Amino acid sequence: MGLVSRREMMAGSAAVLATSVSMRRAHAADSSWDKIQSTGTLRLGVIPNRPPYFWLENGKWVGFSTQMGEDLAEALAKTMNKPIKIEFVETNFTTIILDLQADKLDIFFGLSYSEQREKAVHLVGPLYELPEVALTRGNKTLADQWDAYNKPEVKVSVVMGTTDEQAVRRLLPKSTVRAMKATPEAILDVQSGNGDAWITTVLVGLAALKESKTFDAMHVLQPVFMQPSHGGTRRDGDGKFAAYLKEWAPRYRSTGRAKDVIFTAMRKYGLDVDRLPPGVNF
Repeated sequence: MGLVSRREMMAGSAAVLATSVSMRRAHAADSSWDKIQSTGTLRLGVIPNRPPYFWLENGKWVGFSTQMGEDLAEALAKTMNKPIKIEFVETNFTTIILDLQADKLDIFFGLSYSEQREKAVHLVGPLYELPEVALTRGNKTLADQWDAYNKPEVKVSVVMGTTDEQAVRRLLPKSTVRAMKATPEAILDVQSGNGDAWITTVLVGLAALKESKTFDAMHVLQPVFMQPSHGGTRRDGDGKFAAYLKEWAPRYRSTGRAKDVIFTAMRKYGLDVDRLPPGVNF
């Protein structure tokens, strides 16, 4: 029995070792870089109805986050010496991290930094920074000071899972936060009178003023709180794609290309670039 037990133990140990080696090899082979190179496809996450970041025009995705994906694909094509096409994958802010982790997409542009998020995915950048604004409707007591909103009786609408929600929960701990699933719901929340203000970034705010008569004012909140925005990709087996992005992103911003695509998208959507507040640091 002892000999049999030792043999069984040895066999079991060998099986565990073989499984461990197999798992390590599989993990090493799980490379986003290799997958993009072999398929010739970069999967870009997009969120519907979020101009000037993303929107559909004549059935085609446009917007500055879309153009950033196109620029990245062009850079990859030169490095990989083969054409790289874009595949657009719809997502939303409540599932974007899970979608990256599940390998449903390769890259998403428009993520804020947090230690928790950095542990979940690779963050690259920042590619640009935007101030937080408050859009109000008929409420003269709410203007451009964060303190005015930091009261239990003030109901603040935000889009769930966004950098705006993070900012509000950190900077307005006393306010009543109403987290909506998407931008249209946040606008409707203020329009219906359930919310007193919608807090978002300046570019989304400008787009909302253009499209909706819900709001009568947009306030750049003081002191100015800038939101650095990053790209995100999954933590794969070799980290090669993330390493490439971490070199590409600073160059992309330092050359002024990030600012150019943002301004181009704003103008394409009919937004007045001159309405951007002083100090916006793209």
